[in-house]
Amino acid sequence: MSDDKYYIISVDYTYGGIDPMMLGSMPDLPEDNEDDWMFGQPFTVAPEEPIFVAIREDNENLTPLNFYKDPPVATKAFIDALVEAGVNNIVTYDVLLRSRTNPSITIDGYKAINIIGWVKAAGPGTVYLTDSRIADASMKNVELEPRSIKGLYMFRLAQSMRTIVVHEKVKQHLEAKGFEDLIFTEPGDALIL
Repeated sequence: MSDDKYYIISVDYTYGGIDPMMLGSMPDLPEDNEDDWMFGQPFTVAPEEPIFVAIREDNENLTPLNFYKDPPVATKAFIDALVEAGVNNIVTYDVLLRSRTNPSITIDGYKAINIIGWVKAAGPGTVYLTDSRIADASMKNVELEPRSIKGLYMFRLAQSMRTIVVHEKVKQHLEAKGFEDLIFTEPGDALIL
């Protein structure tokens, strides 16, 4: 049995009393019938860069976050910290955040993250709250199977592809780098909807 610990990573939108900037969805990929940011695999055709991600209306003056799960976008500093922690299964693309109502308002220094790794890691002790067991399952008391993870430091959970899991080493490095607006939940304590 492995002693490795893993955490589900999410964003604390209330951290520090800020008003967080919210973003729209990612634009379609060139081969959107084959490719998706949630599939955990390389794209068949790379998107054109920079990728323009819309800032939601009336959010232009709010605080941009370091990391967004959906759309999968993060600052260059956040990406650099992932790589420093040993994450080697991501492909990044330049992103420009742009106002929907005033295209002259833009924010650079962001990257889109394609996590290469879609791992069927929920073990037999996991409690499913829906009939689904792949891609969009709702779960609690998630038990991870270390053998399925195969040493990855970051991956998407195949049973719920919106769920991003990171190794304890990544958690500790991100915290040491000062990324305090994140939530790390032990899988057994998570409620995944």
